[in-house]
Amino acid sequence: MEKQVDYIIFGQGIAGTVLAYTLIQNGKKVHIVDDNSISACSRVAAGNFNPIVFKRLVKSWMADELIPFADHFYRECEQFLNQEFYWKKEIVKIFAEENERDFWLKKSSDESVSNYLNKNIDSEFFPDIIHNPLGATFVKGAANLFVSKYLADFRNYFIENGLLSAEKFDYQDVIPNASGVTYKNIQAKKLIFCEGYKIMDNPFFNWIPLKPAKGEVITVKIKDLPTDKIINKGVYMLPIGDDLFIVGTTYDWNNLNDDPTEKARNEIAEKLSKVLKVPFEIVDQQAGVRPSVNDRRPVIGLHPEYTSLGVFNGMGTKGVMLSPYFSEHFYLHLEKGNILDKEVNISRFQK
Repeated sequence: MEKQVDYIIFGQGIAGTVLAYTLIQNGKKVHIVDDNSISACSRVAAGNFNPIVFKRLVKSWMADELIPFADHFYRECEQFLNQEFYWKKEIVKIFAEENERDFWLKKSSDESVSNYLNKNIDSEFFPDIIHNPLGATFVKGAANLFVSKYLADFRNYFIENGLLSAEKFDYQDVIPNASGVTYKNIQAKKLIFCEGYKIMDNPFFNWIPLKPAKGEVITVKIKDLPTDKIINKGVYMLPIGDDLFIVGTTYDWNNLNDDPTEKARNEIAEKLSKVLKVPFEIVDQQAGVRPSVNDRRPVIGLHPEYTSLGVFNGMGTKGVMLSPYFSEHFYLHLEKGNILDKEVNISRFQK
């Protein structure tokens, strides 16, 4: 007997989970296929919301729209599941050079970014623990999603409600037809691929010009640091409780796998040792591959030939910020006929 749904979603990473929830909240029936192997990048993601690009001190793309939308979205998710996984957290920027500090003070008066840059310099931010000779300040409007908990809580919900098949996806079982698409015993209007960088192996969408990058993080134990702030100085230090901090990250465009490496471990530890005056203990290490695209914009839309097949992908390093806003954007396109933003529309890659 065939199961009838509106949408099949392949992949339960950040993109797939956010899209599934958006569709459910809009009264659509969904079924997710995910064997937990494709969402490694999402599970190790720091989940930081940073409205600022640190190098140039300009606003992140669409920050004014993305962050308020994501704030509301993740609060709603918490209420829906009766769980906690989203917090507003300032990002503390510790200056490494005087010209970096001077540039910050100059930009903090720029109207385009002044809402996000604090104008005061703190020369006494945990001086016994952190090397801070040039002072520190913070980014306003930042936040953090505890991604691994978010995904696990939603996975439990999907399984308990019969909405998820924990199995390997087989492209050969995808049959587009006049009325929609069939996958094994499931009939749907649309099948949406949210498989991260592994879309490179997808026979329907392997022409998308992905530029994936492997990233690694370590989890360390540090005593007496604040748990309500994300610290940034060469690496980010994200508190996750019990004196534990996730520290990262690295970029590797050649070795695209989820295997932690000693090279990355040493690289992060060396950078962290330049920040801390106190010893730290490494207790874990994880790796994942970011599904970034050449133009650093999401890839959203339907296949040019098989219009029952779609893609919601390419969220890259800012997936927790981008996914809520653009899942609603995609829903309105699919169900209401709204035109997709040309910067994210998959048609930009069609020849």
